[in-house]
Amino acid sequence: MIIEDDSIVAMHIRETVQGHNHQVVGVVKSAESAFRVAREKAVDIVISDINIEGEMDGISCCKVLQESYHVSVILVSAYNDMATLQNASSLDFTGYLIKPFREDELLTLLDLIALREKRKEHPRRKKLNKVFSYCPKHQTLYKEDQVVELSQKEKTFLEALIRANGAIVSYQYFIDMIWDGEEVSDVARRQLVFRLKQKLPGFPLKLVRGVGYKLEKSL
Repeated sequence: MIIEDDSIVAMHIRETVQGHNHQVVGVVKSAESAFRVAREKAVDIVISDINIEGEMDGISCCKVLQESYHVSVILVSAYNDMATLQNASSLDFTGYLIKPFREDELLTLLDLIALREKRKEHPRRKKLNKVFSYCPKHQTLYKEDQVVELSQKEKTFLEALIRANGAIVSYQYFIDMIWDGEEVSDVARRQLVFRLKQKLPGFPLKLVRGVGYKLEKSL
């Protein structure tokens, strides 16, 4: 994902990344838009300017994305003063590019991230509570260190909840995602949730009556 409020720079980054056989899942200008993309799509790498639109800057935005989705980060900025660098140092980023930068500098950082990922024996997991964790890359739920077998509908349901990162996911959204917008009774939806609760005792799922479901933050 690219977070950049300069359309020309964003287009240049996108063309460079796609030309190196990487998929760009979103190009956005603000943290709010970045969080929406991350909830809906699998994001592995974030290339972000520091000064972006909205109340939250690129560094703070990337911190949230790292904590929630374990993404790798490449920062881009027109500034390299000590105050900016000190602020950026609080973030675990792979590289810091000063505008204007060369294409090969960006591609080298992307290659470095790819090499790091290959060396990892185990995929990164998002911890949900003391018992359950989730691997976004493989869409796999773990109970402690054991893989939990799930049906495709159950996987889609949990994926939507986990990507929402504590926000409420509406009934209609689940129907659109799981049943592709088909007309589904409340009984069918409730049965799916009931089976999941039976299968996953202790899972931090909460019903918000009349609205939808959410994950409770219980860490």
